[in-house]
Amino acid sequence: MKKGAKSELAFVGSLFLIGALAVWDTSRTELPALNMTVKPTLFPYIIGIFLMCLCALLAIFIVRGNTAVPEGLEPGDPIEKTDYLSFLYVLGSIVAYLILINHGGFIVATTISFVGIVFAFGDKRIVRATIFAFIFSVIVFVSFTHFLHVDLPVGIFKGIL
Repeated sequence: MKKGAKSELAFVGSLFLIGALAVWDTSRTELPALNMTVKPTLFPYIIGIFLMCLCALLAIFIVRGNTAVPEGLEPGDPIEKTDYLSFLYVLGSIVAYLILINHGGFIVATTISFVGIVFAFGDKRIVRATIFAFIFSVIVFVSFTHFLHVDLPVGIFKGIL
């Protein structure tokens, strides 16, 4: 197997599992009592099965040696190692967002997530990024809640905004 084939097979395998999960979850859907020509399970089945078929084809291509070439490189160029530390910062920022969205609110969660991702990409001006993220989060929050009437979690700013 070529170098990089294991990671491509892992990615294809995870996509295959997502397709299988979509098919399995659709099979558990309770159908309404209405007599319909097109049932609400049709499109999820099509998408799940289509995704699984594409993943099977991709896996065959990868096993045969047809691995992808990263953007900006020519075939045969050395591939740089993955920066797992940056990946962990981005993953931590997303997890922090998921935890903080209900407790701290949209503005706090978005600001912390934005600053974490900016730091992961190498920006060392954290104070500037925090100020920008806070202002941008407030603008998005006010725009969505007041103009579009979409309820976003207020969190610690309850009574202020």
